[in-house]
Amino acid sequence: MSEPIILTMPVPPSVNNLFINLRHGRAPSKRYKAWQTEAGWELQRQRPGRIAGEWEIDIALPIGTVADLDNLAKPILDLLVKHRVVTDDKFCTRLTVANAKTLGSCIITLRAA
Repeated sequence: MSEPIILTMPVPPSVNNLFINLRHGRAPSKRYKAWQTEAGWELQRQRPGRIAGEWEIDIALPIGTVADLDNLAKPILDLLVKHRVVTDDKFCTRLTVANAKTLGSCIITLRAA
């Protein structure tokens, strides 16, 4: 098994705040777009490499995170797919999300399954 990929990124908005309703559909919220930009640059700066095929992820959220844990995983997974760190989130075989003793940023650990 290869070495894990360990990343830090800002805490994403909750799924409840990702999109706004429009007259004819939905659009990403300003907050979500800002997070995608900031987290995307942070991700690129760390040069994470890629995982092909099945993978596992651990997400450690900082102290004081008040959103439902499951609502914070989706934007992170989507960002990893968008930046081609992983092929598709359908290949995620294990997902762990926990409040941890980190400060300010999420700590993401990815492993090939």
